Amino acid sequence: MKRIIVLVGPKGAGKSTIGQLIENRLGVPFVRVEPIYLQVRLRLGPEHPDLERQGFKAILDHLTQAMVSHDAICFETTGASAHSSWLLAELCQLVEVLPVQVLSDPSQCLARIHRRDASIHIPASDGEIERINAAAAKVSLPWAAVIDNRGNLDETAIQKTISGLLHNSPNR
Repeated sequence: MKRIIVLVGPKGAGKSTIGQLIENRLGVPFVRVEPIYLQVRLRLGPEHPDLERQGFKAILDHLTQAMVSHDAICFETTGASAHSSWLLAELCQLVEVLPVQVLSDPSQCLARIHRRDASIHIPASDGEIERINAAAAKVSLPWAAVIDNRGNLDETAIQKTISGLLHNSPNR
């Protein structure tokens, strides 16, 4: 069965860094969703009333296409949008979805956001980030694993956790 690893956590938790690590160490393609969303935003405009729905539809289309040529892929989300549950439900109809909670301290998230390349991320003020991250902290899914990214990134532990998921999936 095909699988999608979904890294879920607040903005700045390190999901993209972890996704890139999974791709580099385990060969599981990592799909960055923010650039996909930003393309839709550019096409429709930032104030378009249907932007969020269209953005999530484009993400679903991209993930579905990626699954054609891969047994497993990975992507990231805060899970804070109302459309996140729709996206995960749609994916669950197609593949095995393995949600992985990524934990990080709010102050560490904000510091990471201020250091990263803003051009490849959805723009948000510090206040919006706090609101999004508060909503992300309330996301509750049937977690397949938890990655504690408070402090320094433990690459070996992350690799072991994700490798274990891919080889010992409960629905296998």
